[in-house]
Amino acid sequence: MIALLLIAVITRFYALDARPMDHDESIHAYLSYILLNNHEYRYDPAFHGPFIYFSTAGIFGLFGDSKFNARLVPVIFSLIGIFFSLKMRKFYSYAPVFTLILLFSPSILYYSRYLRNDIIVLSSFIGIIYSYFSYRAERRPIYIYLGVILSAIVLTSKENGYLYIGTIVSFIFFRKLITKDFSVDRYAIKHLIPAILIGTAIFVFLYSAAFSDWDGVKRATVDSFEHWFKMHEERDHWKPIYYYSKMILEYEFLPLGMVLAGLFEFRDRIKNKSISEMELFALYWLITAFLIYHVLNHKVPWLLVHMVAPMAFFGSLYARYLNRKEGLAVFSALLIVTAGVSFYLTYVDSTNTSHDLIYIQAQPDVELLAKKIKEFNGSVLVFVPGNDYWPLPWYLRHESVAFSARYYDGYDVVITSSDQIEFVKEKGYILDGKYTIRPGHDLYWLHKT
Repeated sequence: MIALLLIAVITRFYALDARPMDHDESIHAYLSYILLNNHEYRYDPAFHGPFIYFSTAGIFGLFGDSKFNARLVPVIFSLIGIFFSLKMRKFYSYAPVFTLILLFSPSILYYSRYLRNDIIVLSSFIGIIYSYFSYRAERRPIYIYLGVILSAIVLTSKENGYLYIGTIVSFIFFRKLITKDFSVDRYAIKHLIPAILIGTAIFVFLYSAAFSDWDGVKRATVDSFEHWFKMHEERDHWKPIYYYSKMILEYEFLPLGMVLAGLFEFRDRIKNKSISEMELFALYWLITAFLIYHVLNHKVPWLLVHMVAPMAFFGSLYARYLNRKEGLAVFSALLIVTAGVSFYLTYVDSTNTSHDLIYIQAQPDVELLAKKIKEFNGSVLVFVPGNDYWPLPWYLRHESVAFSARYYDGYDVVITSSDQIEFVKEKGYILDGKYTIRPGHDLYWLHKT
C-alpha cells in the first residue's frame, strides 16, 4: 500500500509545471486568482462548479499563485481517489488492481495533473463508494457523514456530479427492488438528516459565493440543467457516438480487457445466485457511465476518465486470473505497455494534439510570448476579436497589459490574430514575430514604426 501511494505521489507531482497552462486551465486559475485578490466569484455553468475556484484560491493564499500550485487541487484529489481504492481491499483482495489502473491509466494520469474538475468528481465518488459499502458492512455513522460531504464536493465541482449521485441513489433503489427489501433503516436516517444538512450548507455556501449571490443556488440547479441541455441540442463539442470507444481501444485497452475477462465470471455468479451487492453495483456503474457519456453530444477527452474508472473497478473484482502464470504474464505485459503510453503522453509529448487524448492543448510558444511581453519596456495591447487570447491573461496577471476584442490607438506593441494583421499594419505597425498559441491559432507581435 505504501509503495503504491509513493508511486502515486511521484507520478502526480513530477514535472507538474512543465506543460504550459491550457485554455481551460488558465481560466480556472485566473478566476481563482481573482477570487483570492478581489473576493469576486459568480457561478456560471459554462465554467462548472465553485469548489475548484475556492479550493485553488485557498492554495494560492497559502503557497502563492504559481502554475505548480494551480494544479495542486486535482493532484490532491487524485491521491485521495487512489487512497480510497486501496482501502477497498477490506472488501475484496484484488482492490490493488483497481489502484494500478488509477495510477497508470493514460487518461487518468494525464488529467490528474490538469486543472479541471473531473478528477475531483471521480475521486470523490470513489470515496462515496467506499463510504457506502463500509456503512453497509459496519453500520458506523462516520461513513454516512463522509459519504454526504464527498457528495457535496461532487455536486459543487461539476454538473456531471448530478449523474454520479443519481447513479448511487438509483442503485440503492434498484437493490431494494431486486432483493424485495423495502425496510427502512431508521438508524441510517437518524444520521443521514444532519449529514444532509451539512452537505446542503456546503452546497449553498459555495454556490452563493459565501452568501453574497443567492441567485447562484438557482443557477446551480435549474439553470445548470437548462444550460447543458441547450449545449446538447446545439451539439457543442459534438463527436460521433463511437468517439470514446475508439479512445478506449487506443489508450485504455487494459481495463477493457479486464472487463471482457470478468464478464464470464459475472455470468457464472449470476447463474449460481452468488453475486454480491458490490458486483451488482460495479456493473450498474459501468453500464450507466457508458450509456450516458456515449449518448451525450458533448464529448471531450477528459470525460474518458468517467468510463475508465468503472471499467477498472468492475474488472478488478474478477482478477483471479492473476493467480495463474499465464494470466499474470498477460496482465503485466499490458500494464507495462499502458504505463509506457501514459508516461510518454504525460511527460514527453504532453502538448502534441495529434494524440486523441490531448485536446487543443496550449503550445510552448504561449510561455515564450508571455515572457517577451513581461520583458518588453513599453505598452502592449492584445487585440484579438472574440477574446480568443487565453491563456495569456493568466500568464500576465501581474502585468499591465490591455486585452480587448476591439482595436485602440496609442500602444507600442499590438498582439493580434492572423485575420487582423493587415488592419494593424495600416495603423503603422510592423510584423515582428509569430507565436502558435495552440494548433490552428497563432498570435502575431507587431511593433510601432
